[in-house]
Amino acid sequence: MRHDRPDSFRLSDIDGTSSAVSEVVPADQQDRVREAAQSCPEQAIVITDG
Repeated sequence: MRHDRPDSFRLSDIDGTSSAVSEVVPADQQDRVREAAQSCPEQAIVITDG
């Protein structure tokens, strides 16, 4: 089952954790990644510029 998450994250079938696919977020995914970071209940998504 796929949750409404940006394609910038990969969900592990083993333990259910997510990890970044790449350190560089494509322009068309940036808003969705920001939303994911703001709504992450574990505050595990950190966005850095530069």
